[in-house]
Amino acid sequence: MEVRWARLVVAAAVAAVARPSPAPLGTGVDCELPARVRDNILRYRPQVDRIIEAALGDRHRHAAYNGLEDFVERFGARPSGSDELEAAIDFMKKKAEGDGFKVHTEEVMVPRWVRGEETLMMLSPRQKSMSILGLGTTIGTQQYPGGVLRAEAVVCDSFEEMEKLGEAKIAGKIVVFNDDFGDASDAPLTRYRSSNAYRTRSAARAACLGAVAVLVRSRTDYSLYTPHAGIQYYGNSTQIPAAAITVEDAHSIARHYARGRTVELLLKMSATTLPMRKSRNLIIDYGRPESTELVILSAHIDSWDVGEGALDNGDGVFINYQAVKLLKELGLMPHRTIRLAYWTGEEHGHIGGKQYVRQHEGDMDRLQMVIENDFGPFRPMGLRVNGSEGAACFVRHLTSMLGAANATSTGGSPALSEARHFSQRGVPAAALDVDQSRYYWYHHTEADTMDALDPHELDLCVATMAASVYVVADVADRVPR
Repeated sequence: MEVRWARLVVAAAVAAVARPSPAPLGTGVDCELPARVRDNILRYRPQVDRIIEAALGDRHRHAAYNGLEDFVERFGARPSGSDELEAAIDFMKKKAEGDGFKVHTEEVMVPRWVRGEETLMMLSPRQKSMSILGLGTTIGTQQYPGGVLRAEAVVCDSFEEMEKLGEAKIAGKIVVFNDDFGDASDAPLTRYRSSNAYRTRSAARAACLGAVAVLVRSRTDYSLYTPHAGIQYYGNSTQIPAAAITVEDAHSIARHYARGRTVELLLKMSATTLPMRKSRNLIIDYGRPESTELVILSAHIDSWDVGEGALDNGDGVFINYQAVKLLKELGLMPHRTIRLAYWTGEEHGHIGGKQYVRQHEGDMDRLQMVIENDFGPFRPMGLRVNGSEGAACFVRHLTSMLGAANATSTGGSPALSEARHFSQRGVPAAALDVDQSRYYWYHHTEADTMDALDPHELDLCVATMAASVYVVADVADRVPR
């Protein structure tokens, strides 16, 4: 009894230190929030400043970058269903256990698609070898003689143009989609979202008109002859080969086609889908034993099979991990449990996140917020919010304190991956918002390596994430739903 009482006294003392003391208030935020809630948030300014200072100080400098570098060089790309992915999950599990966190895994069945060999040649009007990346879940060309498909190309700038041409001109052809990467006046994320249907749905739509394959101009606003991979969905349509080509080759084919020249292509792909394989979501908890509420830090640990998955989404794994490890080392134990959730199978359709929500449906009311990290590792600008006006105002007051990391902005409507499945159930969701001006240069390409990352920018992301999650996890008030 005396030992237990001593522990309670110590816990109470730690709680008193962790809870913010009154601080001078004042903010330029002009949204409406109850004064008590606003003041409770703003009293965390001393703790926020301390966290940011520590994240950027000598002791913790480049910790996320160094950890990620070791991780990437050990495992490289981590596609769904691969041995590399499972080894990477084991590595992070052991790492978290060694650092004293509570850890468990939850089994998830994931797809296992294997790219195989890929070749694209333009045979006429001149011969040229072209770079190609099959889109995830695509079939190959094994059904054709010698495993090779030869056909004329039809170039379309939009789905509407293809449908106007109709079956008479599309049937038996390879459709090349040379659509723009969204409106050039929009932000990169908006451009990606608005144009992504050409990657994900082009094979299904072209197959309905009798096309034998589709080649899709890569989803990027800048290219140095780099094709971009990604998922595509057949739905109930006839399955035809689907691949991404470079912006440069899409333009080249389009120029020939516009001059009335017959463009003949040779396509060889050996992609195949293997039986589903058992994988795992990795769950790492940091919190008090008596905690009944949660804040989830979301990132996916799988990647595509090209590049090394440093930017998508190894950085999210290590920024989130270092943020929580930093709080632990600073002795900042929030009153809600912070749950690091490392999802498996994200690139094939948010499989790990969807299953978690199904399995933990009864926990949705316990969730204070889900904060996702899957926009890239570049200079942080603040948080993006998906939720009520009250939730957005809550976060705006929070980010108003992040001036030391220059991350004071609050955007809206983030393109969430797994977090959207929580948001659909009423859970407030946010995402680390970063400067994405270079993100789609590397996204889903062989260039997704450590060379795309800057160590100081990762430190700033750690500072932003650690300060944000601590306030959300410790403040007395619930984020408005």
